[in-house]
Amino acid sequence: MKRPGLPVLAALLLATLWQGCLDGDAPPLQPLPLTRLTTDRTYLRDGYGRYVTFHGVNLSGSTKIPAQIDAGGVPTYVGKPFPLDDADRQFALLRELGFDSVRLLIIWEGLEPGGRGLYDRAYLAYLRSVVEKAGEHGLHVLLDMHQDMFSRHLMVKYNHSPSYGTPGSIENTLLALVPDEETGQYNDTVQGDGAPRWAVQACLQEKVMDSPRWGTPRILSGLNDVELRNIWELYKRLTGQADGGPDDPYPEWVVYFLLGLPGPFPVNETTDVLPFTHWGTAHALSLDVARCYGCLLAGNVLYPGLMVGEEHIQDYLQRAYAEAWAEVAKEVGHLPNVIGYDLMNEPSGNFLVLTAVAALLRSGLPDSAQQALIDLLGAESGQQLYQALVALKLLPPDTTPETLRAWGLEGLDVLAALGLNTGFAEAHLRPFYERVSAAILAVDPDAIIWIESSLSAENFLGGGPGGGLGGQWEQPMTAPAGVRQLVFAPHWYPDIYPFLGFNQPPREFGAEEVRHRSYDESLLGAQALAQYSLGNVPVVFGEFGTYFNLNGIEASRESGYLVSAHILDNYYEAFERLGLGHMQWCYSPENDHELGDRWNHEDFSVVGPPPNLLPRGQAAWARPHARFLAGKPHASRFWSPLHYFDPDKGEVNRVGEFEVRYGSRETWAPTEIVVPPLAYPDGFYVWVSDGVCHFDAAAGVLYHLPARDEPGAEHWVRLLPPLPGNENLGWQYFIRGARVVTR
Repeated sequence: MKRPGLPVLAALLLATLWQGCLDGDAPPLQPLPLTRLTTDRTYLRDGYGRYVTFHGVNLSGSTKIPAQIDAGGVPTYVGKPFPLDDADRQFALLRELGFDSVRLLIIWEGLEPGGRGLYDRAYLAYLRSVVEKAGEHGLHVLLDMHQDMFSRHLMVKYNHSPSYGTPGSIENTLLALVPDEETGQYNDTVQGDGAPRWAVQACLQEKVMDSPRWGTPRILSGLNDVELRNIWELYKRLTGQADGGPDDPYPEWVVYFLLGLPGPFPVNETTDVLPFTHWGTAHALSLDVARCYGCLLAGNVLYPGLMVGEEHIQDYLQRAYAEAWAEVAKEVGHLPNVIGYDLMNEPSGNFLVLTAVAALLRSGLPDSAQQALIDLLGAESGQQLYQALVALKLLPPDTTPETLRAWGLEGLDVLAALGLNTGFAEAHLRPFYERVSAAILAVDPDAIIWIESSLSAENFLGGGPGGGLGGQWEQPMTAPAGVRQLVFAPHWYPDIYPFLGFNQPPREFGAEEVRHRSYDESLLGAQALAQYSLGNVPVVFGEFGTYFNLNGIEASRESGYLVSAHILDNYYEAFERLGLGHMQWCYSPENDHELGDRWNHEDFSVVGPPPNLLPRGQAAWARPHARFLAGKPHASRFWSPLHYFDPDKGEVNRVGEFEVRYGSRETWAPTEIVVPPLAYPDGFYVWVSDGVCHFDAAAGVLYHLPARDEPGAEHWVRLLPPLPGNENLGWQYFIRGARVVTR
């Protein structure tokens, strides 16, 4: 058993004194200072020997957008997620809402906005100050180098509000591709985030990124009369209109579409990204995006001759990325509330489009591209994807040297491209993790490295670790060499995809459709890699969540975000049953009812727009939880007002009941249970198995100091609010605000 230091002895002394207090205000008990964590088998433990479980939130979705961009186009991310002078207010609110940790987004472009090795020292200092402020409020911080779709410079403009058709209709979808009728300008974008412009240019060297066409939908370039007539005929068939023959005149909206076309322009003056409402679809279908990930993670085999100066593209990018991480570690590695470094958000290994292109280049025959996708996806899915790629002009029209040069395919190793869809994570992602980890550990030797699996065809086709097509796809990633402390941090979004189409309305759900779902099996599959091939390391889900604008933001607000809250409550109950730590996506203090979290109209924020930052769906996530346990965790649960109760005769539904059970005491440091005020506005009763409790109203923490420590002992703490018709017997404490009644 670990022996207490002076802070723990002080806590014990105060708790012992408080034990003799009856009705009245409890004397102050100072929380123990946060410490660096260590991994212990499948657990995380703090410096006092306590078991740690996270109930955290991501901070924040709006960080993906620069705070400012100067006249020369150089961005700054200082002030994202919020200005430093607002940090105390924001972190105090996060603690009041019941969160104990944050996954803090860092943007590579923010670190090196103006060029390779030119670090923004103001941004690094800002990050250090944000982490320090979080620590002052008792919040752990996970540093996350965030990216989606590689970079914000991979983007496409579109018209968010066409004047024809209802959202989701064919005419509305097509007109989203051309500028607004009145202004002649596009009014919205789908974009990525993460890598700086110089990194994108290094990967896509054929691109003219200064072109005024940059971001114009490439599908519009060179549309001819035959293609336009085909679109019109398809529209008539899908809408059931009578066919007037080839001379049937175009309606007004088609004329508007024709007038909005930009005219022919070279394909290398824009990207091939398309304005799908769910940006992940654009990600999956973009050859430009795949090439960027390929250069960073597998450039040595994919583009063996691609150089930046004297350095190969993969070494050039990976060295820059690793050194940028080392700069971050220098700033924050000494801070006790830093729980680790999440090396890359959602690294992509999706190369299906690149596979089709490689098959086309290998034989010069379009049928070979289709067959390659059929071999990977099966006949139906392979044919559908091939037809979509052709229709959206995501495959080159021919294989002439001029076309290959314009499409950035000159020098592509075709066989290497064909092989990237199998074993990608083990062959390419793991070595990348090793290189980045080594740079961080050289600065912060006690660091915990957090990793994610790749988003790849292999993951979907293989059915997860241990399954899929008889195991023929099975080449799982193993633990990075040289990393002593590792955490697996998967992401999990079971209810929000697929979300296909350009400029589509929000997805629709009914409350009864979602409130009875069970997610245990899905969660077990998402975390399986940790046990299957990473060495049975700890698991903390780095992202999960749902939209708060399901059924449209106005309907969602009117219902009190009921559908979103039911979905989240099911998620949290599954996490609790499986004993898994988690960090919800996201807390965005810049949330807007129309723009969402201000990046691609995603609307995940647990709080609404400023200045009020009102909580949304809080019945699901404002949950009591055991942050630190003095013994091994056994079980934990909370029954929110959204929980489904099977009624029993004469029994009052125990809405708001929380219970945690844990093993024999292994440290003198107290168990800490975070109790959000939102969960118990009328106070709560406390029952304990043994020992004493103390409540710190200011911190919203209930301390439990168990008395027994013999092998096999089990401790438990149970909370329950006053319930009409329920007779509470045998309780030891009743707590309301700072007022404590003891028995």
